[in-house]
Amino acid sequence: MMIVKTKTPTRIDFAGGTLDLYPLYLFMDGGITVNAGLNLYSNVSIETGDDNKINIESIDLDARISYKNIDDMTLEGTTGFIERAVKSYCPSTGINVKTRNTAPKGSGLGASSSLLMALSSALVKLAGDEIDIREIIERGAAIEAAHLGIPTGKQDYYAAMLGGIHILHFDEKGCYPEEITVGPEFKKEIQRSLIVTFTGISHFSGTNNWDMIKKAIDRTGETFDRMLEIKEIAKQTGEAIKKHDLEKIGVLIGNEWECRKRLAPGISNFFIDTAIENARQAGAWGSKLCGAGGGGCMITLTPPEKKKDVMEALLESGIDLLDADLDFNGLVVEVENGSRRPEARGRRPDARCRKSEVGSRRSDL
Repeated sequence: MMIVKTKTPTRIDFAGGTLDLYPLYLFMDGGITVNAGLNLYSNVSIETGDDNKINIESIDLDARISYKNIDDMTLEGTTGFIERAVKSYCPSTGINVKTRNTAPKGSGLGASSSLLMALSSALVKLAGDEIDIREIIERGAAIEAAHLGIPTGKQDYYAAMLGGIHILHFDEKGCYPEEITVGPEFKKEIQRSLIVTFTGISHFSGTNNWDMIKKAIDRTGETFDRMLEIKEIAKQTGEAIKKHDLEKIGVLIGNEWECRKRLAPGISNFFIDTAIENARQAGAWGSKLCGAGGGGCMITLTPPEKKKDVMEALLESGIDLLDADLDFNGLVVEVENGSRRPEARGRRPDARCRKSEVGSRRSDL
């Protein structure tokens, strides 16, 4: 019997969400997204069986299903997304799969994508193959697009596999992550200033993202121009993080949100606007919903001395506080096969040559 356990973080995006969508960034001379891993994890455990049965259990969704063999899987229902990934990798034996997301359902933190990366990595390891991060990400994007029936972005996958803080550059050659190296002290400063909350409104990025893509392609209204503004804000946000300028990061987060909520109807509403304004009046530098907007989780940056007041303002607005911190580890793999041995991260793809700015380094991707 072999057991493979994997864990991947979810993500928050500081700026540039949506700009990771293919083919949108090709129309913008490249896209930029700035995000970070978050310690609300996706967990997967796969155990080999003695027969051909495929048993799947999603703990957070309270769903269980069993198939006689892989060909019987319907790829539908609550576990359809998990089934599609399992069928794509086609394990050579029967398996027992257990999954669990710790992020709230509809969080907008890329939890389903994080789970897909954890599951895909476990299936690759189960087959005895080397984990190639870029290969798993490319395949994962295809799996998720096939399941949703619409194009998907890739920022969630990189945060799940790499953790840390990255500027993701998208162009016709693909995605190239630039890791921003931060020391222990700045990590503490971010945590003293960062507030992660859940609006209580379930988020589905597919609808918002597809609407925005169509409007950008058709040059409907000001959507495309707003996206170009968001790209510029994302550039500035990356530079502010490199300089460890938390106040500037917070202000840019607020600017990004003001621009984003004009991209399409439904991205914001009175409840969200009120909560963000209440946080601002309590002293916050800036707030924004994660991902495409419309609900889910929100991040706020605030001066540390104002954090308590801002949290109280958010609670009074009906927003739930989450106990969350940044994750700098990314994918973690553990294999049990008679003995335990932790696995390092998978092989990271080759990087495109580009000069790094002072205060950051290029990921060895």
